[in-house]
Amino acid sequence: MMPIRVDCKEGVWFKFISWEFLVCAQTVFGIFQNYGVIPVVTSACDGKHMDGSYHYTGLGWDFRVWGLDNPQRVADEIRIQLRDHDYHYDVIFEKDHIHIEYDVNKTKVA
Repeated sequence: MMPIRVDCKEGVWFKFISWEFLVCAQTVFGIFQNYGVIPVVTSACDGKHMDGSYHYTGLGWDFRVWGLDNPQRVADEIRIQLRDHDYHYDVIFEKDHIHIEYDVNKTKVA
């Protein structure tokens, strides 16, 4: 496994660090590195999210998009790589962050 760096905004907390997050962090770091940006987690289990959010179970994470010229393209790159690894990952670009979750209830589509 290559060394990675992922920073956290002050106040971010994790219930646990799962292998799902480690795969996510490694993927995000590798892609952000291509753009000269260190990834920053802005929310994990902390903050307010919609009911049923994977943030509350420890399987949802938000990443800052500062310094990315085209965050939608970056989110698309992350989505492709994570889904190649495991179909349970969902990646959504929201106007000020990239939300990534590991959807344990997702069924594989043929």
